[in-house]
Amino acid sequence: MRLRLGKLERKLLEEIIFKRIGKKRRDVIVGPRFGEDGSVIKTWSGDLVVAAMDPITGSGSMLGWLAVNVNANDVAVMGGEPRWFSATLLIPENAGAEEIERIASEIHSAAKELGVAVITGHSEITPGIMNPIIVGHMLGKLVSKKPIRSSDAKAGDLIVMAKTAGIEGTAILSTDFAEILKDKVPEKILERARRFYRRISVVEDALKLARRNICRSMHDPTEGGVLGGVYEVAEASKLSFIIYEDRIPVASETKIICDALNCDPLRLIASGALIASISEEDLKRAKRIIPSLRVIGRFRRRRMGNILVRSDGSEERIRDGVRDELWRLIEEFKLG
Repeated sequence: MRLRLGKLERKLLEEIIFKRIGKKRRDVIVGPRFGEDGSVIKTWSGDLVVAAMDPITGSGSMLGWLAVNVNANDVAVMGGEPRWFSATLLIPENAGAEEIERIASEIHSAAKELGVAVITGHSEITPGIMNPIIVGHMLGKLVSKKPIRSSDAKAGDLIVMAKTAGIEGTAILSTDFAEILKDKVPEKILERARRFYRRISVVEDALKLARRNICRSMHDPTEGGVLGGVYEVAEASKLSFIIYEDRIPVASETKIICDALNCDPLRLIASGALIASISEEDLKRAKRIIPSLRVIGRFRRRRMGNILVRSDGSEERIRDGVRDELWRLIEEFKLG
């Protein structure tokens, strides 16, 4: 069977990966599971530590910045304050020292901005790869009352979202697809879109909600975009969902770039957005903390099925995992 680019499909995760996770330990409070952003462990002193690991592989730009922020996001949405970062940096044979310095500087800047220490890592010149690859690992101390899990959403919960769809994807497309887009999108739009890298972090918003214990679940939608993120929470919680395209905010730069490439912004890698499930009675309190929160749908009992209501009123049923548009475009234009 030929495997497609991007995250392993759920079936492979459950049949291969999740059956091979080493010794079962009582100090692992939240372990590997589909839809969860990270794990939670109890230390010898009784503190709870959140751990997350993510690579940066689909982007050719701002790798160091993305590696820190994406992993920090995964820790924060589980209720952890990001504190300690490690990275493995794999460099292709044709790279120069200036490229390594650029990536290291991005890691340093992003970590300082978040108050995170870089504690260890590994760097090497690696044969057989075309572009640099970073695998990041973030640790943080739990600051919420209990771990916030993707799997804790309840039927009837509102699905709320902060910021806009496809933030990370917009930044990546505006840089890595610049040659393809230059005759389709005005340069001033591409310039604004490149600054979307600065919108990647959800740490501040996630920790505001976590410290007040408002959300039942939170999630950092990455591959598969907002639609994929909602799907992952629903699957982890054994629920279904209904969401509405016209309620999901999409920045004008994202829309213009996606229209030019004929891709769906709701399926575009979405680091920078925050998805949460909140009971109806907690919505006002949540909006006082983050006024920009938008209600985009609702979680429902599983048998009702997953539905995306398009702006024209048509209904699209989501029966499987959502493939990210970035990987489709990379294959289509043979980038990477």
